Amino acid sequence: MTARRPALLLAAAACACLLLVAFYPRETVLRLGIYVSSDWDAPYSDYYDLADTAIERFEAEHPGVRVEYVSGIREEDYSEWLAAQSLNGQIPDVFFVLDSDFQRYISMGGLASLNGSIERDPDFLPEKYYPAAYEAGKMGDTVYALPVQSATTMIFYNKTLLAAEGIDPPGQDWTWETFYNICRRVTHEESSGSPKQFGCYGYRWEYAVASNGASVVDKAGTECYFEDSRVEEAIRFCRELFRLDGGHQATEQDFFDGRVAFRVMNLTDYRTMEYYPLGLLGQQNFEWGYLRMPAGPQGGNISCLETRVAAVSSRSRHKSLAWDLLKLLSYDPEVQSVLYEGAEGTAVLRIDEWDRELYAHAAAELRLDAELLDQVMDEAVELPKYETYGQTLAIANERLDPVFYGDADVSATLMALQREVLAYLRG
Repeated sequence: MTARRPALLLAAAACACLLLVAFYPRETVLRLGIYVSSDWDAPYSDYYDLADTAIERFEAEHPGVRVEYVSGIREEDYSEWLAAQSLNGQIPDVFFVLDSDFQRYISMGGLASLNGSIERDPDFLPEKYYPAAYEAGKMGDTVYALPVQSATTMIFYNKTLLAAEGIDPPGQDWTWETFYNICRRVTHEESSGSPKQFGCYGYRWEYAVASNGASVVDKAGTECYFEDSRVEEAIRFCRELFRLDGGHQATEQDFFDGRVAFRVMNLTDYRTMEYYPLGLLGQQNFEWGYLRMPAGPQGGNISCLETRVAAVSSRSRHKSLAWDLLKLLSYDPEVQSVLYEGAEGTAVLRIDEWDRELYAHAAAELRLDAELLDQVMDEAVELPKYETYGQTLAIANERLDPVFYGDADVSATLMALQREVLAYLRG
C-alpha cells in the first residue's frame, strides 16, 4: 500500500491537470491586418494609433480575448502580404482592404457579408455614417466592409489675390459660371505671353463630372457613361477653363507664391500643409479661405470622396467577435476621434453623432469649419474602387488632352472613348 501511494497521488495530479486544461477557459486570439504609411501620401505614419485605441477598448470589454497585429508592413507590400496570409490559411479576422483589392476579394469570396451582423445588431445604425463613406464598403445590396476614414475634395482660395483684383469671394453655393468668370478675370500674362497669375490649380475633369451629377463609370467597373450629356457638358466646361492660361499650367509653387486664385485639395493635402513642415499655409504672404466645389448646371456643390475600409474575413472562426472589433474601429466616436490627431483624413461618422467634448476636440484639430465639412461630407460622392480604375482614368486622360489643349471634337472624342473604355472594362 505504501509503495502504491505515490503512484496514486501522481495519477490524481495528472487527472487534475487534464481537468484544468479541459475546463479552464482558453484565450481567444483575433488577428488584425493593418499597414504602415499614409493612404494619401501624407506624412502621418500609420493606423497604429487608431488600432491601439480600439484594441485597448475591445480587450477591456471582452475578457479572455486578445487582438494582435503584425507591425511594419508597408502599404506597397500590404497586398502581397495579405495574399500570402490567405494562401497559408492565416488571413486576419479583420483587415484593412486597399482600393485595388476590394473587388478582387469580393469575387474570391474572401470578405464576409456583414448584412446579417448589421441586422442582428440593434445598436448599429447605418444612417450615422456619411452616405458616400458607408457606400464605399458595399457592392450591390451587400455590405462587405465598413468605412474607417475618408478624404474629400475642397477648393481653397487666395483672399489677398481676389481683393487686389476687386473681386468679392464667392459664396458656398457658387457655380461653374462664377468659378470660370473669376478665373478669367484674374488670369494675366507677362510680356512674354506666360501667365503671371492663374485662375486655378489642381481642378480635374472628374470633379466637374461629379459636380454635374454624373459619373463616367459604375462602381463595379463594368459600365461607362462617356456619352451622357452631363459628362459632355462637364468636358466642355473644362475645355474653356483649362484654355484660360494658354497652355501654361499652374504649379504648386505658383500657389505658394500667391499667384493662383483657386487650388483644389483633398482634406489630407490641406492638413499636411497645415502641419508639415511647420505649417506651410501659415507661412504664405496671403490670406486664404475654403469653399465647397462649384456646382454644375445639372448637379450641385458635390465633392469627390475617397474612403478606406476594413472587412471581416469569410474564413474567420470568430465572426461575432470580429464584427465587434470592426464596429469599434469604424463606428465609435472616441476611436474615430484619433483620426483628427494627425494629418490624414477625417472621420466617417456624421458630426451630430459626437458628444460635445469630442466634437470640440475634433473641430480644434481639424482647423476647418466643422459644420461646413459636415455638409461637404454629407453631399460627397465616392470614387470607384475597382482594381483597374486608375488605368481607366489614364485612357480617358490620354484621349481628352487633345480636347482640352488642342482642336479635337468633344462629341466625337467622347463617342470613341465610350467604345474604347467599354471594350477595356469587358476585355
